[in-house]
Amino acid sequence: MEIDEILDKWFDETFALYQQKVHPPREVDLLIMGVLRYSKHCSVTIFLLLRQQAKLSTMVLLRAYLELYLRFCWCLINDPTLQKSHLDKVNDRFKRWDYKRLLEHRNLLNRLLEVTKDDSNSGICEAQKKVDDGIKKYKKQGLKCIPDIWQILKELSDTKEFQKYHEEILKLYPYLYQRFNKAVHPNMDFIRKMVINTGEAYICNCDVDEDIKELKLFLLSMSCDINRMMRDFYGWDSAEMQKEYNLIIKQLSG
Repeated sequence: MEIDEILDKWFDETFALYQQKVHPPREVDLLIMGVLRYSKHCSVTIFLLLRQQAKLSTMVLLRAYLELYLRFCWCLINDPTLQKSHLDKVNDRFKRWDYKRLLEHRNLLNRLLEVTKDDSNSGICEAQKKVDDGIKKYKKQGLKCIPDIWQILKELSDTKEFQKYHEEILKLYPYLYQRFNKAVHPNMDFIRKMVINTGEAYICNCDVDEDIKELKLFLLSMSCDINRMMRDFYGWDSAEMQKEYNLIIKQLSG
């Protein structure tokens, strides 16, 4: 089975389980399904880019996918030491994720007003009021903002339950962040390497020097984990999917 077929299969099977078993869906269920649907779109798109050897564009999406993956893991990981039920904890963590969105949106709106120097702009002012109302609601609930990605990484690394998932992602994340970051925010060193002086001619690179097989491994690992974590959260079996993952990884690595 091809990689794109196996990716489709995993996500479609999880979605089918959701449709069969989650009735009626709660707010947290809808958020989890939203992550799943985005993840499928992202993973399939990444693989299509890899098939076209578009490694630079792949790295941009892999960086976004990796951050979503870690935040989703942080939301779903169960901590038995907490007094709240797992469902309540997951719901609160999604709210904290949303809280961060509101704070960032308010900061953006403030910067827009600084640039336009027009506080009479009704569109911006209305948006500010809506954002501020949301921020007040979360503050009233006593919620904190979701940690930054590095703190999330530390908390996941310290959680024993997470060790049944792919621990190498935790170990590799700082490296991957830097590696993929150059595609999202190209710096001068990266730009400089796009043009090489051979002594006889200047050669312009149209892409980056990355291992396609390795990028596929990262994609498969995160996609499998997202499906497996969701199935584990609901108590659904994921053993067959794990066998398929192990087989295709063995084929890729062989």
